[in-house]
Amino acid sequence: MSIITILIAGIMSVTGIWSRWDRNDGNWDDLAPLLAANGYDTVFYMAAYGTVIDGEGLQECLNACLPMGIDVHAWVVMWRTDYAPDVQQGSMLREGRMQAYSDGEVIHNWMNPTDPRNVELMARICLRIAAEYPVTGIHLDYIRYKSYLSGYSESTRDRFLDEMSLRSLNWPDDCIRDGQYYDSFMEWRAGKMTDAVRAVRDSLNRINRVVHLSAAVMPHEREMLLFGQMWNRWLEQGLIDFAVTMNYTESDSQYVIWCEDQVEMAGDNTILCGIGELSASSALSERETLHQIALAENMGFDGFVIYHLCDEVIEKLESSRDSDPGNRSSRN
Repeated sequence: MSIITILIAGIMSVTGIWSRWDRNDGNWDDLAPLLAANGYDTVFYMAAYGTVIDGEGLQECLNACLPMGIDVHAWVVMWRTDYAPDVQQGSMLREGRMQAYSDGEVIHNWMNPTDPRNVELMARICLRIAAEYPVTGIHLDYIRYKSYLSGYSESTRDRFLDEMSLRSLNWPDDCIRDGQYYDSFMEWRAGKMTDAVRAVRDSLNRINRVVHLSAAVMPHEREMLLFGQMWNRWLEQGLIDFAVTMNYTESDSQYVIWCEDQVEMAGDNTILCGIGELSASSALSERETLHQIALAENMGFDGFVIYHLCDEVIEKLESSRDSDPGNRSSRN
């Protein structure tokens, strides 16, 4: 990251980077000074993947980052059970706690957000992390349904029937596109995700200090209801302190369209721009990354977050630091 980035970071409130599960390898004594030298002030550290918590790695990150003036938000992957013990996964399957597609196929590695037991479980995990570690915030990821065709389990049907006071239902036909209850079902389904965010917010409010809550969200406005991720409502209702939109693209035109819509939807609330320096959808050069950062600042974002702290990005950071160390002694 060049001196231009640091100057932009002085204007924007957050200069962050995501640190994924596979980067948690105990080298934070090297990474923290490197990030600080390149102007970063925030790390979103993957502290939990579903029910599995990486407390040791989170503590190593905190020990290295906090003395460098870098805030750490605990990145929590919601609903996923990929790394959960087989016994736990088997128990959840037997108890009917997983999502299902509209054709009835059960999704073995995604918890059902309409099940209160799952909501309570994930809220408790977020509370535990925030209570036991001095993190600045909890950062929710995958806070959505797996797809627009998921969320059709039998237990979901029963809850929808009961809460909507319906006497009968042709399931799932009445609740898929063109079905008579499709619109009301999609709103109800999205409302359940909002309830899950609220449950996490309420759990964090039990702690005797300020713990921010944020969410990484999909970039497409048209996908928000389909995936139950109505993040603009979460901001409006004060359930999250800020949203980070995952604008992973190499196309300037697509990036600008997404960003303009997102800033408008956020209104006066805090919104950060997620930039895919190296993602499944984008691979940006340093110049392209700087260009997207500048665009985000010009369009009114309150900061940016780079995806993600991988070997290739670390090499760029090392090269940038070593080429001009005098310009990177601080952000301001």
